[in-house]
Amino acid sequence: MTKRRDFLKASAATAAGAMVGSRGSGLPVANAETATPTTADRLRAHRVPLDKVRLTGGPLKQAQDSAAAYLLSLDPDRMMALYRTRAGLTPKAQPYAGWDGPGRNLTGHIAGHHLSAVSLMYVATGDARFRQRADYLVRELDTVQRKNGDGYLSALEGGREAFAALSRGEIKSAAFDLNGLWSPWYTLHKTFAGLRDAYRYTGNKTALGVETKFAGWADRVLAPLDQAQLARMLNTEHGGMNEVLADLYVDTRDQRWLTLSRKFEHHAFTDALKRHQDNLPGKHGNCQIPKLIGSAARYEYVGDGSDLVAASFFWDRVAQHHSYATGGHGLAEYFGYPDELSHRVDGRTCESCNVYNMLKLTRRLFSFRPDPLYADFHERALFNHALASFDPAGVRMSYMVPVGRAVQQEYQDMQKDFTCCVGTGMENHALHGDGIYYESPADGTVWVNLFAPSTAELRSGVHLAMESTFPDGDKAKLTMSVPRPSRTFALMVRRPGWAGDAFAISVNGQAVTVPTLASERVGGAGGRDLGFDDPAPSSYVELRREWKTGDVVEIALPKTVRLEPTPDDRTISAIMWGPLVLAADLGPRRDGRGAPNGTNAVVAPVLVADQPVTAWVSPSGARAGDFHTAAIGHTIAQPNTAPTEVSLTPFYRTHGRTYSVYFDTLSQAQFDARVASHVAEADQQHAIEAATIAYVQPGDTAAESKYNYRSDPAERPAARIGRNTSRGGTGWFSFDLPTDAAAGDATLILTYFNDLGLPVLANFNIIVDGTTVGRYMPDHSAGGFWSASYAVPASLMAGKKSVTVTAQAAPGARIAPIFGIRLVRGKS
Repeated sequence: MTKRRDFLKASAATAAGAMVGSRGSGLPVANAETATPTTADRLRAHRVPLDKVRLTGGPLKQAQDSAAAYLLSLDPDRMMALYRTRAGLTPKAQPYAGWDGPGRNLTGHIAGHHLSAVSLMYVATGDARFRQRADYLVRELDTVQRKNGDGYLSALEGGREAFAALSRGEIKSAAFDLNGLWSPWYTLHKTFAGLRDAYRYTGNKTALGVETKFAGWADRVLAPLDQAQLARMLNTEHGGMNEVLADLYVDTRDQRWLTLSRKFEHHAFTDALKRHQDNLPGKHGNCQIPKLIGSAARYEYVGDGSDLVAASFFWDRVAQHHSYATGGHGLAEYFGYPDELSHRVDGRTCESCNVYNMLKLTRRLFSFRPDPLYADFHERALFNHALASFDPAGVRMSYMVPVGRAVQQEYQDMQKDFTCCVGTGMENHALHGDGIYYESPADGTVWVNLFAPSTAELRSGVHLAMESTFPDGDKAKLTMSVPRPSRTFALMVRRPGWAGDAFAISVNGQAVTVPTLASERVGGAGGRDLGFDDPAPSSYVELRREWKTGDVVEIALPKTVRLEPTPDDRTISAIMWGPLVLAADLGPRRDGRGAPNGTNAVVAPVLVADQPVTAWVSPSGARAGDFHTAAIGHTIAQPNTAPTEVSLTPFYRTHGRTYSVYFDTLSQAQFDARVASHVAEADQQHAIEAATIAYVQPGDTAAESKYNYRSDPAERPAARIGRNTSRGGTGWFSFDLPTDAAAGDATLILTYFNDLGLPVLANFNIIVDGTTVGRYMPDHSAGGFWSASYAVPASLMAGKKSVTVTAQAAPGARIAPIFGIRLVRGKS
């Protein structure tokens, strides 16, 4: 791969007359006269725009068609109802509910998402109904803004008051709360983005006027604030405000909006990235990605290299050190430690908004540096997570698309819930043609990144038609139609590393010689090949020739099965078939979320084999992409039951099913050791229970009453994970536990939970009858529930029928949630 210093090679000068139109930032042909101050050396590859690409078949087209029908089923008057109400206008329909409804939600965000979605779907399909819908929404927003009279445009209850206080420097900010509103700039960003997209993709000039007035209002709100106040404001999620304002600078050529964009630069997060410091652990995923999309946009427009450093380094860390096999990332929406995924595969992983935004960032970064690694990620995230996130038959969108063992998707009611992921899901499937093809206006080079059935019209007039059986098949054929007798240019066809040396390509039936993958590895470049078994990197096969109408490029893309283990534990693996994740089909979807501790829990199989994966995974013969394992499926709890076969299918085909993406993949010796450990743990637990003097579960009302629960502050919320309750927070709380006079020394065992797969940081003491017996120390290696032991000397219990056990937070500190307090006879 190109070194990062080469990535930064760019001119800082601007060229106000440089024309990119739809070829650079995605502006439509209708607005191609808009000049962007970008330079050719910064934008090396231009995405062939959506209005020049058409999907012609396959699962991407199926998802796009279903999403298009869904968009037209929505009522724009319901989306606009609360905008009209806040402006003192009579609503034309009842508002939608869910996150878009009244109250402390993201009220108004769906109108913005929908405006973006129909604008994108218009250029993706050419269907005039989507342009008509966009025009209607813009008229309604214009009416509301005119009634407001000052450029303000929001459906948020209490929005004016909260922003007025902000402008006065009264700033109460938390991760998702700014002056009592839930992420208000995030919500307003959706309206800004919708107006931008209506202008750029449908040519609606009123939208640009409304957006400009709206930005003027925002500028006046922030004008009185200094840098420290802005920094405090930016502690609250604010979406892609830096991006839309940089885009407005391009669309209007008004420097004012670039200056305003910089006020949304979250230095507390991005400055570390500019120093190549991975500061992602513990951060909320989708709060961060839009900030770096904005950084990439600003780099394109004005050439500040630090913006590119931040965006590219962030992408590298997320894609290569924080992502799962599906291209998704995050547990319960948060990043963990880099390359530590094994204890984070289970639970609520992979928010769909995150993948939507990572795909946007990926496509933009490829434009700056056409590296096949970006195309690899695009392919993986698109054909695994993005397709799996939307059920085209059931027309339902998933908030979370989990990757763990015996899990299922978190489907949303797309007519009622209107969560953030329903919003980005509206837009996502119009973008499936975006980034399949790129072209260089400098020399006519064309990049073919994905192998989806599609057509493309290049700026040169060349027409490309891609026939493909991908993702389930292994063939693709590209046919040329050239407007002149011939045209000379380089066609760069991506050679996926997963295809191995069996990849083949021909032009008009004549095979093209491609180098072996071994020759492209480190050893082939004069270095030392240390024998790593990671997949070979992807590359491009350059076909430079004089192209004529009727020329055909045929591509063989054989997929093989391999294991892809987590970086920190090679016994936890996903099964890959080329770029596709093969998930275990474990039966029909359970009701609700199907909590693992419920009576309807499904036990995920452990795969036990001493041979390579190719020896125990084979096609089932039913349809392309369906596989099954040999009889190697076991369970740790019942090791002597007969092993079973496990059905596998591409992840995107698991809608309505219970499935596993990651598996415990063990040798027989490892399985035997795991069983022995399980038996030992069970024996230990039985011994602990037999030695237990008293046990209380904080948060359980009956147990707290029995053991005289007391607390300061008196109102202390109880948290719940599955069936397990807890207490934590500031101050102190205590229980009176019985003792055993004959026990001698005893041990307190407290149960904690590492939320998000990360250690919970807290500072508190564990006190028995006024004597401190221990201090909380986080366990960085534990995932999920874990326990710590604290010795209680016999002298503290001598002659007593009970002792008071207290958790006492240090001044200004907190108590980590405690899920169990157990007093046990004997030393730890």
